[in-house]
Amino acid sequence: MILQDSERHVASESAADARVEDRVKRLQCEALNGAVPSAAANLPALIAFALVIRNEVGAVPLAFWVGTATVVLGALVAFMRDAIPARFKIADPAERLLVHASFAALIGALWGGGALAFGAQLGEGKMMVFAIMVLACNAACISGIGPYLPAFFGYCLASTIPLAIVLFRRPEVEAHMMALLVPLYVLIIGVNARAYNRQVVTAFRLQAQNETLAENLTRANVATAEAKRSKWNTLAHLSHELRTPLNAIMGFSQMMRDQIFGPISDRYRDYSVHIHDSGRHLLDLVDTILDVSRAEAGELAIDDNEIAPMALVEECLAKIRESASAKHLTLETRSETFLPLVIADRIKLRQALLNLLTNAVKYTREGGRIQVTVACQNNGLAIAIADNGVGIAPENIEKCLEPFVRVDNPLIATSEGAGLGLPLARRLTEAHGGTFEFTSALGRGTTATVRLPATRCVWRHRDRKQA
Repeated sequence: MILQDSERHVASESAADARVEDRVKRLQCEALNGAVPSAAANLPALIAFALVIRNEVGAVPLAFWVGTATVVLGALVAFMRDAIPARFKIADPAERLLVHASFAALIGALWGGGALAFGAQLGEGKMMVFAIMVLACNAACISGIGPYLPAFFGYCLASTIPLAIVLFRRPEVEAHMMALLVPLYVLIIGVNARAYNRQVVTAFRLQAQNETLAENLTRANVATAEAKRSKWNTLAHLSHELRTPLNAIMGFSQMMRDQIFGPISDRYRDYSVHIHDSGRHLLDLVDTILDVSRAEAGELAIDDNEIAPMALVEECLAKIRESASAKHLTLETRSETFLPLVIADRIKLRQALLNLLTNAVKYTREGGRIQVTVACQNNGLAIAIADNGVGIAPENIEKCLEPFVRVDNPLIATSEGAGLGLPLARRLTEAHGGTFEFTSALGRGTTATVRLPATRCVWRHRDRKQA
């Protein structure tokens, strides 16, 4: 098994390297395609020199020279622009690079052929001008076809070797000196071209590797999202399936508790009460998991209604007042005089606030304080629930906002819960287009704020005017 995993890893790395190298070749092709206009500039230079020597060479060979150059450069442009029949098109980047190199050699051969054809007929001055033009073109083509060295050296060698031969055959000493300098010149620009090529290819390889990493990351993110969605869908389905037997358990235990079919002993009646209470607790947990699963899967539906925020807050406080009294907690409410109505799902917004209030009661020591503040902020509504309880360390806040994550707190004993209260409150808030803020300090307390946007606030004309 280990050997197979190793082989798969090696095969995966080899495939990745192959993709990178293929991308490098494609980038080289793109660079050479961009140099086509520069290659086409050889034609005006060639025509200009033909006009200069038209009186010293025959018209027919001169016209043939210019015509051949026109055909070669025209074919190059057509090939690079894919303006050719489909059967001649080449998609493989390695083959396209070879075509580039072939055209580069042909263009260089045009200059070399001109030197062989007309060198003996030209005067010393015009021959020197011709040699300078050829060497200048070789230097200029480094940036254009330097990304692929076979193309560069094909151009250089095809143009300079015939030139050096012609110069060496001439009787002038200066021509002989120039002939000796041509190889040295080609060597120098060749070294520069190689250094330039290394830099370009390294940059292309880094770009290709970054693109590969980005593609892998995108695929991994998609796979992770799909796995997460599948996980939550499965959990939602499982939670839904658990509801049926739980309802049966609660129904039968309630019948036993209420002695519908006759009296039972006190012990069995107590057992039925515990069964019913445990079933209720488990059903609430299943419902919470179902809501979180729907929220994580993006399937949480919102049933909008106009809600008076303070009435909803008082309703939630009434549900936790008994447990708060048992711990001698002080419940305080603060609100502005005039508040808008909010357009929200009453059940889901109440569930979010109840989760936060329940957490506040659970993690606040006896004799502590819980304060609920309702206020308008940025034309929206903010409901903040603050306590002076045990709090959470700042580095653990993000963990607490993830489903099923429980953070151990050294200030409290282990408490019950599945780690769904805060995540569900955040998801329910975000489902309303709002934002959920959670701040805490270890040993100093916690503040959770549900913020609803202005688009969910409805002002009565009288309240807006008075406010």
